[in-house]
Amino acid sequence: MNFSSEKEATFDEKGRVVLPADYKNEMGGSVPGGQLAVEKDPYEKCLNIYTMEEWEKRIAQITSKLNRDNRQQSRILDMFYRNFKIIQVPESCRMNIPNNFLELVGITKEVIFTGQGDRIRLWDAAEYNRYTLTWEDFGSSFDRIVGGNEGI
Repeated sequence: MNFSSEKEATFDEKGRVVLPADYKNEMGGSVPGGQLAVEKDPYEKCLNIYTMEEWEKRIAQITSKLNRDNRQQSRILDMFYRNFKIIQVPESCRMNIPNNFLELVGITKEVIFTGQGDRIRLWDAAEYNRYTLTWEDFGSSFDRIVGGNEGI
């Protein structure tokens, strides 16, 4: 899967939001196994959403680097496991994300879904607008980190 683009959405009065059709289609027309993993991003004020296949890869990557018998690494594992939840996603893709996760990142009603390769990010619309780089900043950062765009 290679999620991309951004989509606006709104939480309904029951605290649910619909996964955008483009992302559902990227998963083959439905959420595999009817479950997604929702993680509080460790760096930004947003939630990361993974298919279970991608989530299992993420858990394996993180747990392979940490030793739960080391005090500091054990605490990192504690925080990691506190900050994700597996959610059931019905065929309608109307998701009910835990309220405490929404509160952690300040999501209220208007949201933006953004694709980032193997994951989808969910932002409060106002927070996303603050986060987004200007095109000039993006271009100079892209050039500095990735190295020129002569072939693009």
